[in-house]
Amino acid sequence: MEVKCTLKSPIFIGCGEEYSQLDYFIDKDNKIANIVDLEKAISDLDDLKKVDEISRLIIQNTVNTKVDVDAKKVLEGIGLNPEDYVIKKIKCEIKSTSKTRVKKFISQNNSYYIPGSSIKGAIRTAYIFNYYDRNFDKLVNILKGKGNKGKKVVEDSIGKIHEDFFKYLKISDSLDLDGEFRFIHTRRWSVKRDGRPKVPTDIEGMVKGTFLIDIKIEDEFFKNINKKLKTNYNPKDDEEKFNILKDLCNSMAKTVVEFELEREKRNKNRLYVEMFYQQLLNEINNNNALYLNLGFGGGFLNKTIYPLLWKHDKNNRNFNWIREIFINLAGNPKLRKAWEKARTYLDFPTTRTFYSTYSPKDGKVIPQKPLGWIKIEMVE
Repeated sequence: MEVKCTLKSPIFIGCGEEYSQLDYFIDKDNKIANIVDLEKAISDLDDLKKVDEISRLIIQNTVNTKVDVDAKKVLEGIGLNPEDYVIKKIKCEIKSTSKTRVKKFISQNNSYYIPGSSIKGAIRTAYIFNYYDRNFDKLVNILKGKGNKGKKVVEDSIGKIHEDFFKYLKISDSLDLDGEFRFIHTRRWSVKRDGRPKVPTDIEGMVKGTFLIDIKIEDEFFKNINKKLKTNYNPKDDEEKFNILKDLCNSMAKTVVEFELEREKRNKNRLYVEMFYQQLLNEINNNNALYLNLGFGGGFLNKTIYPLLWKHDKNNRNFNWIREIFINLAGNPKLRKAWEKARTYLDFPTTRTFYSTYSPKDGKVIPQKPLGWIKIEMVE
């Protein structure tokens, strides 16, 4: 079946690489980031003194490993026209004076794409959520038990690697993205009432648009779902198959959004975020499309386990022993300290990542939307 995916909020799927300060410069007036090929510029030089001058400029403008000069100044410093080496232009919301590293969106042959594995992974996570939503006692026993809890959560719900029935769900990459990309700014924000923005991260994100993917679901997939969830799915056509996926995914999406809305009620400066989540919840409740959260901005536990624990224990009766479990699991002192201070499920994680913009009127950064929400509909 072919489905259409529409962005509800900016999406970022990284490739592990970044644009350094020497890979781009920003036009202040028209807010465009110009990506340059500095290596080509250096290879075009026939004067070793100019090559040495580039090294001198970079070293001279490096403070604590941060380069405080952009590609434009470097090229102009040796008498080259920066525009001659621009290989791509992209709209930019990052301040022209920021000189930050920007995380790259995944691409193939210089074209952006959405990996099918990202969609599949999100559906897989939604299934695991549904499994433990129906078998909550099993999740509790795993959390109370010993060993690698994350591994056991997956193996109990799906099986070991050779038993993973998600091999019967095949999703294509999307190579033709009909959307707009920009350099955008994100911040991790504290969940405290007067929480201030924390770690800034600049990314190359898809901010709006659509893309198409193909989904193929073999009969064995639903046979395994039936065994695990004790359901009786027997879809006759693609529409019925899509509706089963939709119900599984929206069950998780609804809980995650409700969880986030409860957290946002405690914060004064989250008007736009709260409005986004409320509108998204209204759409999910209409149940006319499938909703997923992809990519950068939260891990498996953040998106799955915490909201599920909250759903089954909203009065916090079991929170104390849950907190002790995660204190013992904490891999670093800061994480352990954060859990020790938590008094409800809503206190953790202590930060959330949002697409953020600078407000000249208020003179500060404003959180706008969470990242990575998409709506999926069948193509007729």
